[in-house]
Amino acid sequence: MIDVDLIVNQIQENGFCVVKNVISHNKIIEINKCVERLSVERSEGVTFEKDGKSIRAIHGLHLNESLFEELFCEKSFLDITQSFLNSGCYVHQSKLNFKKAMTGEAWPWHQDFIFWKNGDGIEQPKLLNVAIFLSDVEMLHGPLCFIPKSHKFGNLCERYVSETDWEHDLANNLSYQINSDVLKSLIKENEVSFITGSAGDIVFFDSLVAHSSTGNLSPFDRPILIVTYNSVCNLPKPSLGKNRPEFLCAHETRPLLSSN
Repeated sequence: MIDVDLIVNQIQENGFCVVKNVISHNKIIEINKCVERLSVERSEGVTFEKDGKSIRAIHGLHLNESLFEELFCEKSFLDITQSFLNSGCYVHQSKLNFKKAMTGEAWPWHQDFIFWKNGDGIEQPKLLNVAIFLSDVEMLHGPLCFIPKSHKFGNLCERYVSETDWEHDLANNLSYQINSDVLKSLIKENEVSFITGSAGDIVFFDSLVAHSSTGNLSPFDRPILIVTYNSVCNLPKPSLGKNRPEFLCAHETRPLLSSN
């Protein structure tokens, strides 16, 4: 039984919350089979690591696959998200970060909101990420790493790469990152939390929490499925953004209804 109030309170306090054993073993198998097929099809939402061969991520999974469309309408997801946002919500973005065995590269320290603000014209950080582990995650895999309570300080990022297109927002040299002086202060105060766990675990995290992950040093992939919900009261304004592709900035913004 998921305690919505407890989870929302933890997200508000720490910037993230881990919930164990949410997605069934059979559903994880079904998702991974779909991901394997999509990896071969190579849609326009696919990005690659520096080697040009290893898939870094697939974006816009919910746009053409009913499996993900239905999964993202899971009642527990919507109950928590709507309570956290205090409004209805829609899927702004979805992606599968592969972190391929031995070749999956790092994600530098950053916050997500700045990319949606400057890329899509979303004015307020009224978004929530839900990450689903599709395999077991250990330290060698390059797990998500959060700085607790860092979401309470607003924007901490600065531009690292000038005049970038959307592809730079998805690479390991992100357009916006958190500098070392800010990181020293944050980590000295609150330390860090590495999020390891099992397939089927999920992590809810705020759009302003500082996070990163190292490269995958293991001989096993570390796939994580991430859906980003945005408040229906916080819609993108194209005139303020970069008119990014639909697989990064969804056009369908009607409130989601529970699938169960």
